Amino acid sequence: MKRLDHLLQSIQQMDDAPAMGQADLVLYAPCPVKLVVKERIEAIAASATPPLTTFIPMGCTSVDPYDPLYMETDPARLPAVIASIGFGDFWRREFVSRFVADGLFGSVLPKVVNPLFTEAGMIDPTGAYTIYGVTPYIFLVDHKKLGGKPAPRTWGDLLHPRFKGELVMCGDGDDMADAVLLNLFKEFGEDGLTRLAANTKSLMHSSRMAKVSGTNAPDAGAIFIIPLFFAESTKLPEHVEVVWPEDGAAASPLYFLAKKSESARLAQLIDFFVHGFGAIDSATWFIPLDGSRSSPLPPHAKLKWVGWDFVTSQDVNTLRDELAIKFRRLNPGAACDS
Repeated sequence: MKRLDHLLQSIQQMDDAPAMGQADLVLYAPCPVKLVVKERIEAIAASATPPLTTFIPMGCTSVDPYDPLYMETDPARLPAVIASIGFGDFWRREFVSRFVADGLFGSVLPKVVNPLFTEAGMIDPTGAYTIYGVTPYIFLVDHKKLGGKPAPRTWGDLLHPRFKGELVMCGDGDDMADAVLLNLFKEFGEDGLTRLAANTKSLMHSSRMAKVSGTNAPDAGAIFIIPLFFAESTKLPEHVEVVWPEDGAAASPLYFLAKKSESARLAQLIDFFVHGFGAIDSATWFIPLDGSRSSPLPPHAKLKWVGWDFVTSQDVNTLRDELAIKFRRLNPGAACDS
């Protein structure tokens, strides 16, 4: 509990902020869209009567600083809206059983739901989590480095022995691409994790991937497992191909949990996630839930979601961490380059 108390004290010291239970929103957003999301949400908060209280940290780490809130036991001390990314601590079984299963939160859907979400089964059947966007992981393939070998077209292809030492995996510090590990484990089990580790050359920050793909840099690989935003944010050499996996881009959720009791009061704030997020140009590559706008994604694009049955049948947060540890033990040489 010391970690939680320290977090609450730190937040309360920010600009004489009120107690965490009085916060209207705590948000951790993906780095590439963090600034514009922060600006738009703070504009909504300032225009409200009375103004809304929001906490949106900057910086580009993979760790949500609000994760320790999962240890809270009193629903009144939780913010009205918790928004975060990936399978962090707000997916822990103890948090889910304490608050999510008890019906504290209610999901919200746009008028037009992006068909990629419905096809992948990403709408929470229990009506608690709202996944308002996705970090999709795809492949960048350097055909020169492959030397005539066929490019991978599915996640299973990545596990073939012909790609031994050819993969560069998205990783930052102790964090790894959670959706990739979970989906591969679900489909291929421990053997899939072992084969992925055997084929991986190194872990690398996404921004570094975009810089070295297709080059002769010593840390460059033939195949990068990379978030779509970074693959689309740089001009790639002609011999580098963006490959959208035929079985779907591994989908890591951008989500929020909103207290049902506060949904009417915070309707405008919630509407930003449901509709406004999709109006941000760079959010296109994070696949907004709102399907009312045109999309530049390829017509064959699909999402690979690990599934709500998989999420609810186990502590998916703990499993994510265990898989990351096992991966590193299997491939201790796959250091993280930043």
